[in-house]
Amino acid sequence: MYEDLTREQAWDVVRHIEARAPYRLCLLAERMRDTDGPLDQMDASLESLVPMWEWFTTLAMAGYPDVPTDVPPTDEPRIVAHARPEYVDLARRRALMCEGLTHYIELVVRRIDPRSRWDLWLQKGRIRMAQHQEPVLRLSDGTPIHVIYLPGGMARRYEKGELHAGRDPLALRKNITEDLPSSWRRDQDPQPSVLAPYLAYAGQTPPALVTSSPLAVLFDAPTPAPAEPFDDVGVELLLAVGPAAGLDDPRHFAPLSVDTVAAVLTELDLAHEDGRPVRPRELLEDGTQLFAADGTAMVETIATDGALRALSVEPAGGGTAASWARIEDGLRRLAESLGGHLASDSEGWPEP
Repeated sequence: MYEDLTREQAWDVVRHIEARAPYRLCLLAERMRDTDGPLDQMDASLESLVPMWEWFTTLAMAGYPDVPTDVPPTDEPRIVAHARPEYVDLARRRALMCEGLTHYIELVVRRIDPRSRWDLWLQKGRIRMAQHQEPVLRLSDGTPIHVIYLPGGMARRYEKGELHAGRDPLALRKNITEDLPSSWRRDQDPQPSVLAPYLAYAGQTPPALVTSSPLAVLFDAPTPAPAEPFDDVGVELLLAVGPAAGLDDPRHFAPLSVDTVAAVLTELDLAHEDGRPVRPRELLEDGTQLFAADGTAMVETIATDGALRALSVEPAGGGTAASWARIEDGLRRLAESLGGHLASDSEGWPEP
């Protein structure tokens, strides 16, 4: 689904998700309070996911009672388009509660990693699957957590009796911790509830950014345009210094000077999605993605052991042959100045 959005539309989804958070957390807190749930235990610790899941599954099996059906969830366009009429209200109630649970998981992740943020997951290569451009929680080390559909998927399968492991009170906690670096799965001291304060949003009118779903563009248009046409200019390239063994294990590539690389990328107008110039230390994070302003190319870092080892370069669906040539020529000069290569798969990797 997300692969059918333009890049700007995909970022509209991210902005919508960020804006809806306090309202969905308010609804989650209200239902927990009104059902005598463990509201006081919701301190955004990993351990709080255990009573959260126990309570949530009880609510799910009851059909999410008293959850409003006149509040459109983000998935409203898809629910209207695909859900059987007799299940539309249930699908809405489930979606709203799962959105609240998604944002509570966000609070848990942010307690562990305050620098985590909402981002887009961009699939490498030219074949685009459904998860391409899906919003993810991006940890400060670059790790993506695919949390958008995790609660909903677990809830639906639990309701149908398909998710036997879901009956384990630890199920949600296990799903989240497996995406976290092992060093971050530490014990946390109990804190006051972070969910209860969101009750203050009760009765407040959400902005239009929240009440209208950005996914409507996929269902309103007769034929959605593909996000990234495959007749774009350019080919996939790799910039690195070292032997072909680095293609299988980047540690065989020599570390690249992040100051030098950052300067060249800035000169070529390759920057973060929001236009921010890249800082040298950001190149030490594996998976940092930079884009040409006109959509010509995307550059992604390959980093291991605290060092930048290579740059992956691929067409991003826009621009012109001239703009691609400018970027390719600039990166080729960079590679040569570092004693390395800029090569495509079809060329093979030159041995030093």
